[in-house]
Amino acid sequence: MKIHIKNIGMLDEAEFEVGDLTLICGENNTGKTYATYSLYGYLDFINNDTGYIILNLIENITQKLLNNIAIEDECVMKISSDIMKNIVSELFKTLNMAYKNSLAEILAGKEEDFNNSEFHIDIVEEMISYIEQVESAEIREKVFDYFSYSLHFELLEATREYFLFDYKKSKNRFNEKMQKDIGIRKQIFVSTLFRYIVVGFYPYAFILSAERTGATMFQRELDVNKNEIVEKISRANGKNIEETVFNVLNARYSRYPKPVKDNIYFVRELDEVAKQTSFIKKGEKENALHKEIIELLYQVVGGKYIVSPEGIEFAPGAKQRITKGKFLVQRASSSVRSLLMLNYYVLHRAQVGDILMIDEPELNLHPKNQILVARLLVLLVNAGVKVFITTHSDYIVRELSNCIMLKNLSSNQIQKLKRQGYSKEYGLESKKVKAYLAENIKNKNTLRAVKITQEQGIFMETFDESIDLQNENQGLIFEEAMRSKGDSNDK
Repeated sequence: MKIHIKNIGMLDEAEFEVGDLTLICGENNTGKTYATYSLYGYLDFINNDTGYIILNLIENITQKLLNNIAIEDECVMKISSDIMKNIVSELFKTLNMAYKNSLAEILAGKEEDFNNSEFHIDIVEEMISYIEQVESAEIREKVFDYFSYSLHFELLEATREYFLFDYKKSKNRFNEKMQKDIGIRKQIFVSTLFRYIVVGFYPYAFILSAERTGATMFQRELDVNKNEIVEKISRANGKNIEETVFNVLNARYSRYPKPVKDNIYFVRELDEVAKQTSFIKKGEKENALHKEIIELLYQVVGGKYIVSPEGIEFAPGAKQRITKGKFLVQRASSSVRSLLMLNYYVLHRAQVGDILMIDEPELNLHPKNQILVARLLVLLVNAGVKVFITTHSDYIVRELSNCIMLKNLSSNQIQKLKRQGYSKEYGLESKKVKAYLAENIKNKNTLRAVKITQEQGIFMETFDESIDLQNENQGLIFEEAMRSKGDSNDK
């Protein structure tokens, strides 16, 4: 998945590819967060906000497109490959335009700030290439696998000339009008197909913003705001209640970018989140990798979170039983608040194929824990969760490099590193990793791809100058101190 960005916030122009693990480093104010937030906003927009767009697109689709969908049987429909390409092109063109119009709201800016913005994903080109090469064994397998998860239809046949779909899975949903009117069935089929193409091609995104420590503090405030909403509703006209509630909430939270708002809402709903179980937690007993993730997460967090009537509490040292007491997270350390959402995501929300996005995973963490978090991210990638991070931490980048280099070692060699906490589960293939440096080139903030090799890991030189300068300064200061001490002794 390649992303093209232009004139979004501090980022002037950039192109980057999302890997199984993607990291962006760079100095402050070079656009790292804007790359992260705009990608998250797009993925969230696709998965949650596209229903009305698809309906509008169906209404506007030309009769020519509908006429080229042939009814082969009661529930079997045939679409020419050329029409499939037109559908894909038109669909994503419409979605990209709609998303651009949403950028101001997603990034909490003014509409005029995004007049010249561009956000584009190379999805159309990729999907059209699949349609054109569908008869090759590799592409054919991908296409059939892609459609195999649909609850509404089945792909029966795919050639260079046409695609054949069976819609019998939804036959029990045909009402009397649909059974008689082929045109309505066509429209519903196309609508379902569009929705599947859009949502099925993108991962579910979960984000931890850099403001996540503050998000845990909003729970009580949101509860208090219920009284304000009730008061506004009581004064509203009966026909405008929904609009009134929206306006109250929007006025209070519109100043926050969507990732921050989503973090607030996630914390607000933790009692419901805690009732769910992630694929990692489900497989803890049978899967060694999943068990390692749970153990390492506990090591990083150092305790247990509890949602109680009093609020969100933290029990330090607890795994199952609480032995050292508990206290509200508002009174806990900043690291406890920083790790709260990561803990709940891994234990209760994570699913294979997700993309976990973290702005500054090192936030409020001691270097030891930064290293452990880097290892945790590697384990998540190896378990099937994509990870996207921005970081200022040399500890995290170096540990990711260590895990890449670890993949070169034999089982016997890795066994010798057991005392350092490594096992084969921590080995990471370099081809799964994409790394970028955010920097200013010719007065433009952009992203530059960073070299990665299996033998030496990630060549992220942005930290080297600062580390070398500090070491040099330390040496010079030490030399001056020793010289001064020698002069004093001479006297």
